[in-house]
Amino acid sequence: MAFLDDMGAYLAAASTPTAALTLGTNLFLGRRPDAPDTMVALFETAGEAPTLTFGSNTAPPVESRGLQCQVRARGYATAESLATEVWSALCLIDNEIVGTTRYLLADPVQSPFPLDRDSQDRMLHAVNFVVAREAT
Repeated sequence: MAFLDDMGAYLAAASTPTAALTLGTNLFLGRRPDAPDTMVALFETAGEAPTLTFGSNTAPPVESRGLQCQVRARGYATAESLATEVWSALCLIDNEIVGTTRYLLADPVQSPFPLDRDSQDRMLHAVNFVVAREAT
């Protein structure tokens, strides 16, 4: 599975009190459509250098991928709350298999923060992660 597919599947299976997340309905990968008002969009961003090992002529065993989660809602508090729930859910990744890949850690770069308002005056919050996973 691709990285965004894995992260989307993980969040869809996680429990978030503000909104149940469903891929293609209110959880989107690599895009932020105009509807619905309340939604989460996942984007792959630049990560960090992979973990290299000595004495090996194979690919690095651990890669660090960048992930940005954008949350949109009509109200500031709703967007902030959902962003915090997404942040909390991803912080729980701890040496587990998602899809067919072992994910070691989703390390938040910061706490959720307000990003902007969109053209329809809906609030956007975001949070960034560096996600360590076994190289595929």
